[in-house]
Amino acid sequence: MVGFDFNRGGFGDIFGDIFEDFFGGAGGRAGRGRVRPEPGADLRYNLQIEFEEAVFGKEAKIRIPKWEACAECHGTGAQSSGGIRTCPTCNGAGSVRFQQGFFTISRTCSHCNGEGRIISDPCPKCHGKKQIHRDKTLTIKIPAGVETGTRLRLNGEGEPGTSGGPPGDLYVVLTVKDHPVFTREGDDLHCDVPISIGQAALGAKIEVPTLKAKTPLKIPAGTQSGRTFRIKGLGVANIKGHGIGDLVAKIHVVTPTKLTARQRELLEEFSKLSGDPTTAEEGIFEKVKNIFE
Repeated sequence: MVGFDFNRGGFGDIFGDIFEDFFGGAGGRAGRGRVRPEPGADLRYNLQIEFEEAVFGKEAKIRIPKWEACAECHGTGAQSSGGIRTCPTCNGAGSVRFQQGFFTISRTCSHCNGEGRIISDPCPKCHGKKQIHRDKTLTIKIPAGVETGTRLRLNGEGEPGTSGGPPGDLYVVLTVKDHPVFTREGDDLHCDVPISIGQAALGAKIEVPTLKAKTPLKIPAGTQSGRTFRIKGLGVANIKGHGIGDLVAKIHVVTPTKLTARQRELLEEFSKLSGDPTTAEEGIFEKVKNIFE
């Protein structure tokens, strides 16, 4: 009968190690000798930009804290080549084997963490950690047409890999601030344009704001509040290069809240000529009367 040391995990540890040996579990370290290179972790940086910067694009500088290979020891962790020696526990194999019943188990060496060597004379700058933590300034190009949630990938700017593995990537995630005048729907820009009653009734040529300068817009006579006008090519450049959106101007007819005596006189005269009821009550009475008649 095979005896198991249950304090060390029994069946769980034994069969876990077997699967690690054959299928690469737990990073595939067991049974493979020294630790294989592992890629570094990816990093995320949240960046808030102005509305105009999202529309037209820009270059931005960001400052990120990150781990980098120590330049003093070139990532070895030792002050000199003589400060690195073979691990006496695993004899440089990176793993140790031991018999447990009918099974031969291979485990990552805990003395050297699977590297097969230990540092006897640590680097004074990184203290044997092989990496140093410092801030790094990066310049990134934000293309025109980005929006909230856009991710920009900077290859190799993540955490450094271990055991010679490649570094991870840095993902810059954008948040676009709101604009006091414009809103965005896809590649189109939308804005509200107030006009007077006279401009709506008689027609007018007005100027509509854009993100660069004002542009002329002809208002036809009789324009109603809520009508929209589409101005081609004054929207947002498609981030994939599929053209430029439009500017959609929505008209709002503004009713004056304060009238001079002359303005009131003219409006009353206009109301009479148009056949409008002189009071709101009279208008409601006439509507009810027409229903019953």
